[in-house]
Amino acid sequence: MNHRLLHIKIIAVFLMMQYFLGCTSKVPIRTWVPPQSAADNIAAKVDYLIIVNPHKGELLYDIFENALRERFTILPFLEVESSFGTAEIALKLKNYNYIPRLPNKERVAYLSFEIKENHQLQRSQNTRGVNLMRCNYLIKSKKQQKCRIYAKETLKQGVQNLRYSQLVLFNLSDDNGNTIIERQQIERVYQIRNKLIPDEIILRKKLSDLIARKYSKLVLPFRKNIEVELLDGDAIAKQMLEKGAYSQAFKRLEKLQNKQNGTKISVENKYLQGLSLEFQSDLVGALSYYREALLLESANEVVQAAVSRIKAAITVKTKST
Repeated sequence: MNHRLLHIKIIAVFLMMQYFLGCTSKVPIRTWVPPQSAADNIAAKVDYLIIVNPHKGELLYDIFENALRERFTILPFLEVESSFGTAEIALKLKNYNYIPRLPNKERVAYLSFEIKENHQLQRSQNTRGVNLMRCNYLIKSKKQQKCRIYAKETLKQGVQNLRYSQLVLFNLSDDNGNTIIERQQIERVYQIRNKLIPDEIILRKKLSDLIARKYSKLVLPFRKNIEVELLDGDAIAKQMLEKGAYSQAFKRLEKLQNKQNGTKISVENKYLQGLSLEFQSDLVGALSYYREALLLESANEVVQAAVSRIKAAITVKTKST
């Protein structure tokens, strides 16, 4: 009898834990997060970016310029202009007595860079002796097959040790030459030991892409996989969010809100509406719903975390992706 009571108590405790813990569940989301150097977030400082290539025409600099432009073009926070070399700009302005201004572009930034590359290649060779065997494979039985050494040779083997590195110094300034953020220096190294090594152009592009990606993450928000909590709102909408039906979840919550006819709207459903928009990269819309949820329950830590996450990422400025 005591065992049965104990068993019942354990089940009851388990059910209570499931009830209280069931209020929230976590789901993965790929959303925008603040840059790694939050103080250098340029999302609220820059609308228009011009990449200045100081050595236009040199292969290394052109490869790196393309890597920067490709990286920044896919980000939704600013527009990127094709770059000009400083000598080309001076030549174009030589016969004009004016300072050019970009129309309707108030916050312009110029991103220039200097590159140092180091290419170290060492080749080594070793030898080993081998016996050349001659066997009669026409005999089916392996036991009866006879092999004999008919010659001895020396094999030469070569291997290449490559260490390639790029060190890039970035300078971001406004159209008056004032520094927007402190200069950044990023270095990446690629090492390989093999008979065959990548082509020089492939190496340059590989490291250029890595450094351009790293720099963009330092100064602008970037996409990252994180886990967020689902508050215990409408059960069907929660299931839709868990299964990836984000727009359907938002429409359902909107219909539920319209049916309530002015009655109190739950903070959980407001939060789920914001989350459905965040899943779809509508950060401004998500932030508005999170703020509405906070008006209903200002002490809700889950909603507070969502507001902080979005505000830090977009800095009250974004474009739809």
